[in-house]
Amino acid sequence: MDVKSCQIPIDGKTSTAVDLEDCEILGLILPTLVSGALTFTISSTLTGDYVALQSKALAALTISATTGGIAIASDDLAGLKGYRFVKIVSATTQTTTARTFTWLLKKNWRR
Repeated sequence: MDVKSCQIPIDGKTSTAVDLEDCEILGLILPTLVSGALTFTISSTLTGDYVALQSKALAALTISATTGGIAIASDDLAGLKGYRFVKIVSATTQTTTARTFTWLLKKNWRR
């Protein structure tokens, strides 16, 4: 198993990017949060324009994380499959401390 992290800074709403290239998402551990839903933005390059991840019905992939401190299963993150660079976006500004998210991944090594 591989572990990567990204962080929403103090007084921020958007995390740093995490590179999911050649990885299968096994889960996501959420820290304790200032209450609010989480959504995702994606890009094909690290410094590119990030766009909201939505279904064909224009519904955002949303995680209701009222206070965090929980783990999200891979099935709930299936919409992220195939995207390389991902950022987590909180509906609420994360005050008092930076929030670190832990991605649990399985490396799919190319041969």
